[in-house]
Amino acid sequence: MLEWSQTSLPEPASVQAFNLQIVYEGCLVVAVFISFVVLFFMRMVVFNTATCSVYLECGRLEVFWSVLPFIFLVCICSISVFALYVNDETNEDPLVDVVVVGHQWYWSYQVGVDGGPEVFKWDSRIVSRSVDSPMDFQDYWTVDRPLPVPVGGVTRVLVTSEDVLHSWGAPRLHLKIDAIPGRLTRGLFELKLPGVIKGMCVELCGAYHSMMPTIIEGLGEADFWQWASRSS
Repeated sequence: MLEWSQTSLPEPASVQAFNLQIVYEGCLVVAVFISFVVLFFMRMVVFNTATCSVYLECGRLEVFWSVLPFIFLVCICSISVFALYVNDETNEDPLVDVVVVGHQWYWSYQVGVDGGPEVFKWDSRIVSRSVDSPMDFQDYWTVDRPLPVPVGGVTRVLVTSEDVLHSWGAPRLHLKIDAIPGRLTRGLFELKLPGVIKGMCVELCGAYHSMMPTIIEGLGEADFWQWASRSS
């Protein structure tokens, strides 16, 4: 969950989120280096009281600031294209297919496991605080039935909406999939570790837009199959 004091991206919870974070950090390093070089030469020009001819009429320097940005652009483009391709395409068949339907103001899930004929369906609604709620109760982050997904297997998500525009995803997945009425939007992710991943509908969808949390529960393989057997 994001904190107000946080200055970096949230810790990636999926392989795809990790790839995107590598792209972000690589671009950040290049941007810092370019800023340092530009400021260095600006300082040399501004505070050099003798002459600027060494910097303005240097052939080797012109080659340097022409070739080096080209190399940076090729590196950034290569990393970005690789990450986008890997995140969108996979050689593995998805272990779980999830159909997410947005409603005002809750999510409906339909889960199919490993291409099997059985489909699990349920609604995921927010749980409000009551007099019996514990001290550590998390407002707006508690639902009656989260979405369980297996760790280490590819999960394919198909998102749509029954009424208005919604958006499904979570910051730690670096995933935001628009829910559009009459249309299926696809995404996929592969969790790295078990745990609870929290998100929220980020498309303004009405009066109770803030009460549509996305709670994903990453389970180990044995725990996930145990859940599937109990739900069947």
